Amino acid sequence: MPHPGVAIDDPRNAGAIAFFAPKQVTRESATARLTELLRGRPAADIAARVDKVMDAIARGPIRPDPPVSQSLDDVADPHYGLGTHPDIIERMWTLDDTLPQKCRWVFWGGPALVHPRTGVVFAVGFGTIGYVLRLPPHILRHALPTQAQAVATGNPGQTFDIGPAGPEWRFVSPAAPAADWCRAAYEFAGAAA
Repeated sequence: MPHPGVAIDDPRNAGAIAFFAPKQVTRESATARLTELLRGRPAADIAARVDKVMDAIARGPIRPDPPVSQSLDDVADPHYGLGTHPDIIERMWTLDDTLPQKCRWVFWGGPALVHPRTGVVFAVGFGTIGYVLRLPPHILRHALPTQAQAVATGNPGQTFDIGPAGPEWRFVSPAAPAADWCRAAYEFAGAAA
């Protein structure tokens, strides 16, 4: 049976679809993001970086936004053309190899694992940061906290917040039992809504 792709109408995907959707870059959004990333840098340095970003956008051409759901066959280079570091993609595809069915998919132009029966997204790769999993409740307590949870507990070490994608999304640390967690995420995504 062919893979259905991302089930855009499934409420379990709503937070991830909204969170991972390409965002329009404005001067305000660029300033906010660069201020967060370059904490402690002088305002003039941040303003200069924002000017560079806005100049690059104005010069174009800007690549059109990718679709929410594509098969790997629809992408020219599924290993290097997804905007995510090849090592992260390779880790995700290795995890996919441990699952009962192939789940490799392209979600908003990036590597993802999408349940082949339900169309629920359960893993997404991030640039050079790593990857996130949509974890079932019994594993969440063992996972890295969201940025908001880390700040609330006085441990704000994480600088990228996955929390807006939904309460069950977490980054996977190198120390985590990734294959076991991925299998649990697969089963969680395959459960009836």
